[in-house]
Amino acid sequence: NDEDILRKYMKDSLRCTLEYIYLPISNVADSLIEISDAEIKEKYNETKDDTYRTKDIRKTEYVLFKPQPATNIKIGNIYLYKDTLDSVSKEDKALQEAILFADEADYSSFEDAVAIYGVSEVDTLDIHETFEANSGIPFQMGVLRPAVRFAFDNSIGSISDPITAQNGIAVFHSISEKRSGYKPLEAVSESIRRTLKRDNKKDYAKTLLDYAQKNTGSWEALAGDDPLLQYSTGETQNIGGSFPGIGRNNALTGTLLAMEVGEVSGILETFNAVLILRVTEKDDVDDVQYQDAYSAIRDNLLNTEKNRGF
Repeated sequence: NDEDILRKYMKDSLRCTLEYIYLPISNVADSLIEISDAEIKEKYNETKDDTYRTKDIRKTEYVLFKPQPATNIKIGNIYLYKDTLDSVSKEDKALQEAILFADEADYSSFEDAVAIYGVSEVDTLDIHETFEANSGIPFQMGVLRPAVRFAFDNSIGSISDPITAQNGIAVFHSISEKRSGYKPLEAVSESIRRTLKRDNKKDYAKTLLDYAQKNTGSWEALAGDDPLLQYSTGETQNIGGSFPGIGRNNALTGTLLAMEVGEVSGILETFNAVLILRVTEKDDVDDVQYQDAYSAIRDNLLNTEKNRGF
């Protein structure tokens, strides 16, 4: 809609100048932050359903029969195109090999079929039902939902029918299963400790900046008195741009879109810093320039949304 287009124009085309006092998270020493085992356990229990749940897994092994490359048709000294009949013939041959292999594996065993047909390469996969990471199947094989359904709809030890992939014809053997659960606390405790430490560093920074929020006229002096604090002024960027020392994020950009010249923000967070800012200059929307850019911005946003939807 028009508001989306205007917001995009403002973020990319309008500039603002800022004064800010900030505390880089990296300036807060680890020794200032203590994280107890009880805090780690509490965070684990709060987030384990979203972060530490493991998937239902079906371990499978498979062999891949790849058709030989089709020969090119040559007229004189020039190769014009691939022989379609030869290509179809070689694909049929690969399919027949896969069918015979699957029959033998089903009759005797997967291992016996590998030995009988002299298969040189057997790969193992951990297949899951979700669509992320191509369900555990190599991307060069393509989106093989039939392989996923085989793994989850059949008993352990089953042999699949030949399944056509992008890079050949595969036969799968279901080996074992692993039920969903949770990663153990001891395996993720250090990761949780790092996350909590970063969060607590931000809280520590906010405590130091709380005084600056109440004393907006003396930021440079405050930063001079405290080695952890940094002060910057006269920094000019696009509203949606990255500012020295504090970077950018949606919260910062949204704040700058809403603020007027002379206003002072509340305490803000970016990825690498906690800050308070004052807008000292800010461009106004130029209606002529905006109308000139309108169609291009609209087309760009539409393409972005279409791709995101897909």
